[in-house]
Amino acid sequence: MRTFITTLALLCYFQSYAQSVISLEQAAQLTFSNNSTIKAIEHHNSEAQYNRKAAVGLFFPQINIHGAWIHSQKNISIDANPLKGLLKDFNITPLLGLDWSYKIQNRTFSFLEADITIPIFTGGKIIAANRAAKSNQRAISAQGVIESQKIFTTLVNRYFGYILATDAVTVRNDAVKGLKQHLNDILALQENGLATNAEVLYVKYSLSEAESLLNDAIAERATIHKALCTTIGIDTLHKASTNIFIVDKIESLSHFQALAEQNNPQIEYIKEQVNLAKENIAVNRADFSPQIAAIAGGALTQHVTELLPRWAIGIGVNFKLFDGSRREFKYLAAKQTFARVKELETTVEQDIRLLLESLYNNCTSALSHCQSAESSISFAKEYLRMKQIAFDQGVATSTDVVDATLNLARSQIEHLKAAYQFDINLAQLLEASGCSYDFFKYSNSVNKRVISYENN
Repeated sequence: MRTFITTLALLCYFQSYAQSVISLEQAAQLTFSNNSTIKAIEHHNSEAQYNRKAAVGLFFPQINIHGAWIHSQKNISIDANPLKGLLKDFNITPLLGLDWSYKIQNRTFSFLEADITIPIFTGGKIIAANRAAKSNQRAISAQGVIESQKIFTTLVNRYFGYILATDAVTVRNDAVKGLKQHLNDILALQENGLATNAEVLYVKYSLSEAESLLNDAIAERATIHKALCTTIGIDTLHKASTNIFIVDKIESLSHFQALAEQNNPQIEYIKEQVNLAKENIAVNRADFSPQIAAIAGGALTQHVTELLPRWAIGIGVNFKLFDGSRREFKYLAAKQTFARVKELETTVEQDIRLLLESLYNNCTSALSHCQSAESSISFAKEYLRMKQIAFDQGVATSTDVVDATLNLARSQIEHLKAAYQFDINLAQLLEASGCSYDFFKYSNSVNKRVISYENN
C-alpha cells in the first residue's frame, strides 16, 4: 500500500512538473483562454453582432398588441328625456311614453387591439442605420484584434524576459563559480608566498561584486516570473521551454508594409470609423425628409359600442417643420465629425508607416548587435582560456584572470539582451503589420538560432 501511494505521489509530481513546463505556443493558448480582456472582447463582438441584427429589424413591420379591461364610474349614454317637455304640445303621445335615452358604452368593457406599421419612406435613415451597424461591427472586431495582438506582444515580452532573466542567472552563477575557483587557486599560491595580499583582496572584491549581480539577477527573475504567470493565468511556471532565438535575416521592409496595408487592425478600425461618420451624416440628413409609413389595426372587443370601427388601414406622414434649427446643427456637426475622422485616418496611416520603419530598423540593429556579441564572446572565451593558462604558468596576473572572467560574463549578457531585443522588436513589428501570430513562423523556423547559456 505504501509503495502504491509513493508511486501515485511521484506520478502526480511528474504530471505537475510537465504541466509547469510551457512553450510559447502553450502559453499563448492559456493566455487567450484565461485572460479577462479577451473574454470582454468576445462579449463586445457579440454585442455588435446583435446590434447589427437589431438594425436589420428596422426594415420589417412593427407589430404592437395592447389591450385592457376597464370598469368605469358609470355607463356612457345619451339621455334625451328632458326634451319631452318641449314636445308635449305635439300629438306624439306614444313617442313621449318611450324612454328617450341610449346607452353608448357599458361601464365595464374589454378590448384587445393589434396595429401594424410598415415603413415606406424614411429618407434613407434605415439603410444608413444598417450600414452604420455593419461598420460598427467591423470596427469592434478590429478593436478586438488590436487588443488581442497587444496581449500577445506583452506575452512575448514577458515570456522571453523570463528566459533572459533565467539565462542571466546562469551566466552570473558561472562567473561566481569561476571566481570562487580562482580565489581558491590564489589562496593556495598565497600560502606558498607566490601571491600578494592585494591580489587576494582584488579577487574577493570581484567575487563580492559578481555575487551581488547574481542576487540582482535572481530577484529580477522572480519579479518577471510573477508577471509572466499573471499574463498566462497560472500560479507557477517551472520552466519556459521556448528559448530566445534569432534568424539570420528577415524579409524586407516593403514586405511588412504590404502586410500592414492589408491586415493592420488600426487601419481597419479607422476606416470603419470614417464609414460610421459618413452614415451618421446620412442619418441626420434623413431628418429633413418626411417619414411615410403604412398603418393598419384591428381589435377584438367585449361590451364595446358598435359605433367604433373594428379595423382601419391607412398611410401616415410625419414631417417636422421646425425644431429650433436642431436638425441643421446636428447635420453640420456630423459633417465636421466626418472631416475630423478623415484627417485622423491619414495621420494613422502615416504613423504606422513610421512605426514599421522604426521597428524594422530595430530588428536589423539587434541582429547586427547579436553578430557583434558573438564575435566578442568568441574572443572573450579564448582570452580567458589564454589568461588562465598564462596564470597557471606564472606569466599572467590574477587580475588578468578576474577581468577576463567578468568580461566573458558581460559579453554573454549583452548577447542575450541583443537576441531578446530582436525577439521583442520582431513581435512589435508583426503586431504593427497586423500579423502577430506569424511570430510562431519565426520561432519554429528551421533557420532560427537559439541563444541560451542555461546548459553551458
